[in-house]
Amino acid sequence: MPSDEPTPIERTASEPVATRYDLVLAVIPLTLLGGAIAGMATGIDIQTGVAAGSVGALCTLGYAIFGDPPIERGGGRQAS
Repeated sequence: MPSDEPTPIERTASEPVATRYDLVLAVIPLTLLGGAIAGMATGIDIQTGVAAGSVGALCTLGYAIFGDPPIERGGGRQAS
């Protein structure tokens, strides 16, 4: 009789734990948080620190969309 418990998925050594796009998604809020912390730690307003951090988040987003997009280069889908 089969169990209702799902079988665990095993990772192999060749599979990355985090991809480049996972890192991009992690960097965006970290730059905003870093700007807020810099605003609290220095004499500038928190809003100014977050605005400065948003520039870093925008650069990261621009890289992910335009610099190294998650699509195949060449203009179309591959035939399957």
